[in-house]
Amino acid sequence: MKSYEIRKKFLDFFRERGHVVEKSDSLIPKNDPTLLFTSAGMVQFKPYYTGEVPVPYRRATTAQKCLRAGGKANDLEEVGKTSRHLTFFEMLGNFSFGDYFKREAIRWAWEFSTEVLGIPPEKIWISVYKHDDEAFEIWHKEVGIPENRIVKLGEKDNFWGPAGDSGACGPCSELLYDRGEDVDPTATPENDPKERFLEFWNLVFPQYDQQKDGTRLPLKNRGIDTGMGLERICMLVQGKPTVFDTDVIYPIIKFTESLARKDYTTNPVPYRVIADHIRALSFMTADGILPSNEGRGYVWRRILRRAARFGRELGFNEPFLYKISKVVVDLMGEYYPELIERQKQIEKIIKMEEERFASTLQRGMEILSDIFEEMKNQNKTQISGDILFKLHDTYGFPLDIVKDMAEERGFTVDEEGYIEWREKQREATRKTWIGSGEEEIPPIYHKILASSGPTQFVGYERFEEVSKIIALLRGNEKVEKLSKGEKGIVILEKTPFYAESGGQVGDTGVLYGVSENLLVEVIDTKKVLEKLYLHYVDVKEGEVKEGIEVKAIINARRRENIQRHHTATHLLQASLRDILGEHVHQSGSLVSEERLRFDFTHFEQTGYERLRDIEEWVNDKIRKNYNVEVLYMPLEEAKKIGAMALFGEKYGEIVRVIKIDGISAELCGGCHVKATGDIGGFKIISESSVSAGVRRIEAICGEPFINWIHNTEDTLRGIAQLLETSVDKLNEKINQILEENKKLYKEVEKWKKKALFGESKDFLSNVNTINGVKYIVIELENEDIAQARNLVDHLKEKIGSGIVIVGVRYTDKATFCVGVTDDLTDKYSSLDIVNELAKRIGGKGGGRKDFAQAGGKIIDKFDEAIKDVPEIIKNSVKSM
Repeated sequence: MKSYEIRKKFLDFFRERGHVVEKSDSLIPKNDPTLLFTSAGMVQFKPYYTGEVPVPYRRATTAQKCLRAGGKANDLEEVGKTSRHLTFFEMLGNFSFGDYFKREAIRWAWEFSTEVLGIPPEKIWISVYKHDDEAFEIWHKEVGIPENRIVKLGEKDNFWGPAGDSGACGPCSELLYDRGEDVDPTATPENDPKERFLEFWNLVFPQYDQQKDGTRLPLKNRGIDTGMGLERICMLVQGKPTVFDTDVIYPIIKFTESLARKDYTTNPVPYRVIADHIRALSFMTADGILPSNEGRGYVWRRILRRAARFGRELGFNEPFLYKISKVVVDLMGEYYPELIERQKQIEKIIKMEEERFASTLQRGMEILSDIFEEMKNQNKTQISGDILFKLHDTYGFPLDIVKDMAEERGFTVDEEGYIEWREKQREATRKTWIGSGEEEIPPIYHKILASSGPTQFVGYERFEEVSKIIALLRGNEKVEKLSKGEKGIVILEKTPFYAESGGQVGDTGVLYGVSENLLVEVIDTKKVLEKLYLHYVDVKEGEVKEGIEVKAIINARRRENIQRHHTATHLLQASLRDILGEHVHQSGSLVSEERLRFDFTHFEQTGYERLRDIEEWVNDKIRKNYNVEVLYMPLEEAKKIGAMALFGEKYGEIVRVIKIDGISAELCGGCHVKATGDIGGFKIISESSVSAGVRRIEAICGEPFINWIHNTEDTLRGIAQLLETSVDKLNEKINQILEENKKLYKEVEKWKKKALFGESKDFLSNVNTINGVKYIVIELENEDIAQARNLVDHLKEKIGSGIVIVGVRYTDKATFCVGVTDDLTDKYSSLDIVNELAKRIGGKGGGRKDFAQAGGKIIDKFDEAIKDVPEIIKNSVKSM
């Protein structure tokens, strides 16, 4: 049975039993700061168990893409070493939210395993939580499993969750496949070092809600959460020895084998690592995770570097992973179309990072050689933990390679110190993604939402509204009033204030008392739980009380500029896809009253000419004054008309589409102008790199655009006045000044050269001799390096036969130029001498036998280097 058949049969089986088939969620968890990646099928359903949001259905089933390579769930270092560990995998699951419980979950798991998949019943063992007598009785008395094939295990093995630091959790029951006595005749499920009993389906019975402090409260919606790894069940059903030999992974290995031309069976580990890691990288990239030095991007980078290192064992010294990503797309693109949509982006980003890592790895080898040399000089025998970790973390060196190289040279490594540093980094990484995500929502907001309902937003239609105050907060504490001079949060029954979301900043404005003398400044608007609008306020006059009516008025001028920038952002994305290519997708955005910022996937700098084309494209659409429509329609219908969505976002059944006639259609909840002509004008003010494969454009519209024109005009007039010319003749005047400067510079250089060469008589009086060879050492301060080189050539001529060394000291660096006359280059090399000097100032040299140059940053060693010249020359002579 093929993997796609197993996936389909599973989803069909539970669809027939009343389950809604949900699509796989993104690998980036939504609204969950406790998770780095989606690591289980239930992650997208966590709010349904805890009651944070209304449950749209009682039963669901999914095939969920999962990643366990960072944070609490991390299998990265195990991949390749075992028959079953993967970083990326698919989890098949069925879920109940306050509907069926243990009995149905157990019976259906048994039915699907034995009747649909055809697993022999005698091959299946069961484990249950040691205190879960109910599950034990169902398995034994209702399903008919003999007592001797049901084992009771502790919390470590049979109590699941939560997925992260908090959330739904509960006892679980596992289905284990007995691979037979051939694997291990003495094994039991409790003592199974060789994995004879392989768990293939975990039935979790969520009945507790674990808090941040570890306490467990009864779960609002007790339910079912099951998970079965597709790759592992394929391994068992297809009778394969490892997950890597199944039809979902083995084609990747075969393709890699064809590239490497080395037998998989003789050295399987590198092939397995590469196959798993390229699946992870392909899906991560498709979901918008890109290489960086923190959070998810840091894990992406670690995965690629680990795969690249194992690739070297197979002889891959050039980028190769990007080629293998095509096989992943071919294998899985039908069920996961985002792979096909972003195939070019996946290949380009992986290739770019491979190229970057190749140069980094070479640099790391050089650094390691320097470390060995320094240790030898200092009589040290052990590489410290911090250095080991830096080599691994920064340069991708695994500990085992460093150990091997160290042992070859008679050194040891501080493994314990390395582990300590690694754990520190893991904690730091964890903090970066927790800190950058949505903070844990205080319980008070859940209570307000439950008692008063969601805030009604009326800001699309009007800029002011009379509304009742339903809650006041100071910090995260509910209060009865806010007095003059106090700051706090006001929650209204309905509001015209847009709350920050989708990249658009929140509205500002004022609240006036309807019956009271009240003036409240709204300095920002945000929302929590997607439905509760928080107005951050500063009370200027009067006293704000819960229950009173206020007139809420937004800053209309500010909102209009925001709307211009938001609609312009849609036009910008359309222009980028038209001019740069269909690979362009949004990676992030900011829409404010002052500017727009748009991050997008692209792999090279957008040149000046193309930026001009993009700018003109957008302004053309503004001049033509296209109508901007707001449409509400089912999600599937929106997809049919080609509406673009932000990948990974969760959308309801009915979506809001912003449509610009024949130009753009995007799912968007933001505020927009009525027609493109209202934007007024569009100007790109910067283009830059954000990270590998992601570029950023910043642009202005409306009032900021007019202000930019005025400021630019004022600047040009000021420069023209300074140069005593007109604005239209500035280019001509500046070119004239530059030409004059060139002539003056040449004249100055000529006189400096004469002055320097005029001193050469004094320099020649410093000639010394060693081994019968003349040499001169000159020290200069802040001299132009070109003049230093000229001086070396000049003194070589004057000295006739010998060695010339010119050292130049600057405030932050030092430079040496070395010249050897032609008659001595068979005995002395300028490059050898300059490299010895460079070592002393922390640098490296380059050049030829007759001339070489080096620079370094350790300027306090400059005098020492000069002093060592005789010794360096003495030791540099080559034996004939």
